[in-house]
Amino acid sequence: MPVKPLRHFLLACFILGCASLAQADIIVTPTFDSSNQAAPPDTTDYEGNFYDFSTTFPPDPITIGTFTFIIPTNDVVTGATISGTFGDQNIPVTAVTDLFVDGIDVAGCDSTSAPCAAGTVDGSLVPWSYTFTATDLQNLSADFAGGSLDFTAVQDSFGAVVVGTPSLDIQVAQTPEPSSVFTLVGGLLAFAAWRRRK
Repeated sequence: MPVKPLRHFLLACFILGCASLAQADIIVTPTFDSSNQAAPPDTTDYEGNFYDFSTTFPPDPITIGTFTFIIPTNDVVTGATISGTFGDQNIPVTAVTDLFVDGIDVAGCDSTSAPCAAGTVDGSLVPWSYTFTATDLQNLSADFAGGSLDFTAVQDSFGAVVVGTPSLDIQVAQTPEPSSVFTLVGGLLAFAAWRRRK
């Protein structure tokens, strides 16, 4: 086989093999539980009920909502990141709060003097983000397979839990099929043999 067609063949094998391992992102927002959202439409925000210390402290954990998704057949979860803001478009602050996804602590507003609870000087919202570790992903594997993750909060001060624009970015990759692996490995072996002949 002439050199140029051989190079093209090897490149095609490599590209086909890599394409079978392509990654993608599944980005979802939660379906919110009911709250006292006073200034609708707040379809991307959560404004919880105001807590005034008149009942037992701390209040029960709050269910903010549920992330629902479908992991495509033959895909595996390779990573996930959740992000949002403390405060939203109507209320720029929140009560002192810890946020959880199925028991994993993903964010915290830890002090009444912190900008998330007291408010920033310029009125901007306080962003938060959490990238799940390999151990987190392993612990959540059944939940990812089931297509549902619960988003909850534990409130630690008076006021209301306010969370803006939460988003879950799930990274997935195809599980390599035997034929794809053969194509990729075959291309690499052929390339190595060609290099050795040169």
